[in-house]
Amino acid sequence: MRIQPFTLGPYGTNSYIVYGYSGNECVIIDAPFPMERALDFIAGNSLSPRAVLLTHGHFDHVFGLGEIRSAYPSVPVYISRDDMDYLEDGSRKNLELLRLIDPFYLSRFVPDEISMPCDAVPYGETAGPFDVMATPGHTPGSVSLYSESEEVLFSGDTLFRGSAGRTDIWGDSSALLSSLRRLSSLPESVTVLPGHGGTTSIGKERRDNPFMRG
Repeated sequence: MRIQPFTLGPYGTNSYIVYGYSGNECVIIDAPFPMERALDFIAGNSLSPRAVLLTHGHFDHVFGLGEIRSAYPSVPVYISRDDMDYLEDGSRKNLELLRLIDPFYLSRFVPDEISMPCDAVPYGETAGPFDVMATPGHTPGSVSLYSESEEVLFSGDTLFRGSAGRTDIWGDSSALLSSLRRLSSLPESVTVLPGHGGTTSIGKERRDNPFMRG
């Protein structure tokens, strides 16, 4: 398995292209806006997207879906059933969120097409080369994507290097702490690739991250 990270958009959101696990197939993890650099990498390496896997439904992780679907109209998009409402009804919930926290982004960076049908990603089953872990708290439907064989975890906005996801906007702090406890049970050697910021490991976060203690 090979992983190509991209940090995209005004919120510094990480998107990951995962490939080398089956022929020329790849999966796209999270879809910030704009996605141009990531899509250029896919085309330049003759990769074929098998799926878009969304760790959660917040605008900074999904507004690049229109660009992806323009380039690859048939690629399936998966999100937790509990976060589907972020993409329904013209992405109304995300637009409401943006009106509250960042009207400038809303006026400058929102692409025309941000609402589209998605399939529910099933907890405890596989999506592409990953097992899907329910890790709610940052949003009700936040998921983490885990490969035991590769010892890698894509944590979305649940776990960051030295920190954890915010819960003050429609989140749940107790659910987040429960999710972090679940992640802390993974082997120390697991590499963590978060939705923002740099790479870390489960072992390092157990030692240094105040949200992972107790």
